[in-house]
Amino acid sequence: RAGVASARNRLAGPVRVAAIYSVGLHDMSRHMQPFMAAYPQAKVQLECLHPHKVVEAVINDEADVGIMSYPPAHRGLAVIPWQSEQMVLVCHPSHRLARRRTVRADELQGENFVSFDPDLEIRKAIDRALKQRNVKVNVVMEFDNIETIKQAISIAAGVSILPKPTVLKEIGIRTLAALPLDVPDLVRPVGIIYRRRKQLSPIVARFVESLQKTGNRAEE
Repeated sequence: RAGVASARNRLAGPVRVAAIYSVGLHDMSRHMQPFMAAYPQAKVQLECLHPHKVVEAVINDEADVGIMSYPPAHRGLAVIPWQSEQMVLVCHPSHRLARRRTVRADELQGENFVSFDPDLEIRKAIDRALKQRNVKVNVVMEFDNIETIKQAISIAAGVSILPKPTVLKEIGIRTLAALPLDVPDLVRPVGIIYRRRKQLSPIVARFVESLQKTGNRAEE
């Protein structure tokens, strides 16, 4: 036990993490707390950024690792797949679909829809899935982050399709309803990125290992 404790104490230093807002706000504390308890000499610095800023932070060596959805193919980046988040239909609890056990994609035809900005990869994935099923929704609002989309849904502005982990709190307190969609292939991939040619410090490498373990458990 003394040897293990000594080894942990030798692993010290900063771990600079850049994460997209939806992961940083909802998921990272659950992963960071056990790591910081196990390695008290580590100093984890978390910054929440928009997706393209996460990439820039890693490329410019302003962050050791980035955590983002739909990680891009980039010759300067290495990508570690981390989690696959099931996408669900999210609506106001008073919506006509709110009490359904599951929702077919064609039932969204003509529905008022609160969407992501067109340049975001998650928007492109949702649009592609709906188009493949010949479903056209009525986009009434577009935002660049999940928190604002949830606020719009909470005032019954429309429905949306969001990663289930990002709405668990709202489901629990019944401010939003989330229904499974019959689109099983619509998932949000989340990955860990780092500079391909950079040698990760021992403490950063251990942090990545810790993320991979907790990410695997989350999917089980």
